[in-house]
Amino acid sequence: MKCPTCGHENRDGARFCQSCGAVLTTPAPAGPDVAQRPTKPLARSPAPQAAPSAPLSDTRPLTQASVAFDSLPEGALLHDGRYEVVEVRTTGERLNTYLVEDTVPVRLCPNCQAEIAGTGEQFCSFCGADLSNVEPLHLRYLIQESVDEQAFAMEAQLLQMGLEHPGLLLPHAVFAEAPYGPARHYRVGPEFPPPLADSLTVPQEPGQVLEWGVSLAQGLGYLHRHQVALGEIGLQHIAVEGHVTLSAVEGHVTLSAAEGQAARWTHLGTARVVSSTTQAAASDFPHDVRGLAAALFYLATGQAQFTPQAALPEAVARHPERSRGVFAEALGSPQGLTDAAAFGAALEAALQELRRPASVTLVVGRRTDVGQERSLNEDSLLTLDVAAVCRSASTPVGLFAVADGMGGHEAGDVASQLTVRTIAQHAVSQVLMPAAAGEPLPDAREWLSAATRAANQAVYDRRKAAGTDMGTTLVMALVVGDVATVANVGDSRAYLLKARDVAQITTDHSLVERLVATGQITPEEAIRHPQKNVIYRVIGDKPRLEPDLFELYLAPGEALLLCSDGLSGMVSGDQIWHTWRTSTSPQEACDRLVELANQAGGEDNVTVVIVQVVR
Repeated sequence: MKCPTCGHENRDGARFCQSCGAVLTTPAPAGPDVAQRPTKPLARSPAPQAAPSAPLSDTRPLTQASVAFDSLPEGALLHDGRYEVVEVRTTGERLNTYLVEDTVPVRLCPNCQAEIAGTGEQFCSFCGADLSNVEPLHLRYLIQESVDEQAFAMEAQLLQMGLEHPGLLLPHAVFAEAPYGPARHYRVGPEFPPPLADSLTVPQEPGQVLEWGVSLAQGLGYLHRHQVALGEIGLQHIAVEGHVTLSAVEGHVTLSAAEGQAARWTHLGTARVVSSTTQAAASDFPHDVRGLAAALFYLATGQAQFTPQAALPEAVARHPERSRGVFAEALGSPQGLTDAAAFGAALEAALQELRRPASVTLVVGRRTDVGQERSLNEDSLLTLDVAAVCRSASTPVGLFAVADGMGGHEAGDVASQLTVRTIAQHAVSQVLMPAAAGEPLPDAREWLSAATRAANQAVYDRRKAAGTDMGTTLVMALVVGDVATVANVGDSRAYLLKARDVAQITTDHSLVERLVATGQITPEEAIRHPQKNVIYRVIGDKPRLEPDLFELYLAPGEALLLCSDGLSGMVSGDQIWHTWRTSTSPQEACDRLVELANQAGGEDNVTVVIVQVVR
């Protein structure tokens, strides 16, 4: 088919010239096997801007195009050739939807699922996994196309602000082009968008709703810290990710959520950036918190209006540490929970109380190793636990510690041994024996502080008597049922291993940690810093010392990991988590982690203790 305007030869059946965009007035009739739309891509455009308000790309308009909101043909290229239209999914008067393929290949890390652009990287920049055998993929997305220049303007602004949080589901990209003359605006989202909360049946399981609420409240607090208010909050703005079950009840298909799903904010077109922190804190931000609370209350009860008499579990309706439940605090009074961070903390406390099992068991793994470069193992560990089972209910009590000695032969090893033995003596007489006898236990925080001071005094006295510079780090945890109280001195660490991620509990008492905290170096620079082993607080250095203290709940299946820097300095937190999740027991995880540290160089002694809670 020859173009009457420019003379370009087009394929048979083409309706528009692929060179100048002119309408081909005498198209060849399409047979049954000929596509009704041109399959070759439209002319490539210069690189479009990120926001809809940016200058439009200079795509040549198709002459005499219909004034109707026609959809693009399959094979059309968008965003300077970045996306190719694979299929037209939906069409409408003001909104079209396309399945597109990204023309730029990426590789998905088999360990952390990060998207690695290009093919030159041999190892994942996020977790270090080997990418040599990972084939590149062309990912697919759903693109929404609108003639409304404000349709995606707010989400474009959020992308320009560089906002990123686990509680947010922002578009992959937003841009504008003019393929048919008038401007069109595009939002690039996932190929399989997660269902929205308005598609779920109610009421949902209260524990699941609280878990969603924690994630959403944290995301909301993040937006507020960046002066973004959502304004309008509804179930259509909440994406529920993970497994969703479809069921048919009396001819109607319904959606129900599965345990452990994540919820994220999405479709934030009604959000706005507020100019005054004071004004926003007084009106906009509390309005958002109440909107979230109302949405969660509906999901948990099926009731659109808050009532104090709603059928909710006791832990949700009346938290032990508060006179009222979390929803009553947020919705029952204008002066209630109006801060997103405070609301999230209240939801998390209610969730922990709700999911606390009546009986748990502690499963322990432990391993210490000299490493690859040292001739003496100066690390010591301690695991002591007792469980009295009465009427099939068990509340185990355990004390677990890791000490990393320093000072060389007959110094570091002596300091770490003396530390764990002193703590063990105090634990047996003051904690384990009362627990076995069913007697009241001492306050965990006070006991850990006293035990740390006793160990410090013992090492300090031996140091002065021996005339050495012996000392040791210490991280220990007193676990009573599913509650762990952690104390630390130095750079031995405690991690919380959860179903989906890992969290470092303790903060290193080291020079590089202070440099990171004050912004003088980055965490990546700290790993290679020449003074990364300089510690400013250790057991035995001074006659008086206080540890840092932390308290956390361990849900069934979660684990507490204590380790010396021989592990944390060689193996990343993500690798630690992945190894634990793929091991059959805490002991197997400890063994594998020590092997990983040695394979990475084994520059120091390696010690690890894992305490996992099971029902």
